[in-house]
Amino acid sequence: MNESLAVKYRPKDFSSVVEQNISVQILNKVIETGQFKNAYLFCGPSGVGKTSIARLFANAINKGAGAPIEIDAASNNSVDQVREIIASSTTRDLFAEYKIYIIDECHAITTQGWQAFLKGLEEPPAYTIYIFCTTEPNKIPATVQNRLQRFNLSKISDQGIEERLKYICANEGFTNYDQACNFISKLAHGGMRDAICYLEQCSDYSKDLSIENVKAVLGDISYELDAKFTNYLLDKNKTAVLAILEQLFADGRDLKNFIDIYLDFILDLIKYKLFNSIELTGIPKYLSEINDDKINVNKLISRNNINYYLDKIVETLIELKSNLRYEAAFKAIIEAYFIKIINELGD
Repeated sequence: MNESLAVKYRPKDFSSVVEQNISVQILNKVIETGQFKNAYLFCGPSGVGKTSIARLFANAINKGAGAPIEIDAASNNSVDQVREIIASSTTRDLFAEYKIYIIDECHAITTQGWQAFLKGLEEPPAYTIYIFCTTEPNKIPATVQNRLQRFNLSKISDQGIEERLKYICANEGFTNYDQACNFISKLAHGGMRDAICYLEQCSDYSKDLSIENVKAVLGDISYELDAKFTNYLLDKNKTAVLAILEQLFADGRDLKNFIDIYLDFILDLIKYKLFNSIELTGIPKYLSEINDDKINVNKLISRNNINYYLDKIVETLIELKSNLRYEAAFKAIIEAYFIKIINELGD
């Protein structure tokens, strides 16, 4: 079985980590001095390199000897399981100087589990190192966080993702991939892993990564669709707006992800309106050369009262995102908020 592109192109050393420069510089300095802490916390959105960097760090600490013990806290989060981890940490690694645990999704550990971890963090064996990874550091008790050295990893820029995707395409022998890499970098929303997975989906369909082939695989969650959707909003066409949302849902698209992408699109329009330069936005470059039969971004931002409309849409989308965090019936909430936008835009 061939390994996935995400695995094949996982960073092999710190020099191949995309962005995250500050964290990488600090970790390299720690490795140079050999002044290791007993517990670290890597925070950041999904797919930005937390686990990859944790593995690189663990490998560097032990100079390539042995292997870290990786634990998925989503399925090993009870107080009894935490106690087992602490008990096993008291024995030395047979093949390396340090016994290193990488505990992924650590926000899933129960309150009782964290209480059990406290003692292990207060008096850890000198040869034991814990590396915690999480997308939700707010769920980790303050008493625990105070005992961890924290690194905040950020979303990767569209440009950083695009360059990495082009590197992969060149190595894999894909063709016609420039527009595809630019397109996919927007859909990934700052997550390198998601971007590479999207790329692999498209390459399984065809090694010719023309923008048409990519859209055939990933669907039309694109800036052209966003522009069309926005025109429907501004035209107060509730039927068309709800029809697009219904079609996305029927096609199995993640509507929450659509909201993230759509908010980015509106913010890009605002920046384009302010700076009059596509280079200063996240708008895909190919849209500056779109055909007459496609939605024209310039035409959209030239509408009357567009500044007011865009500001109003941003305000409502931010409120929507906040309410979606704890809402199970999110489709109905999303539909209701877009109807609200239409009703509030006025004449």
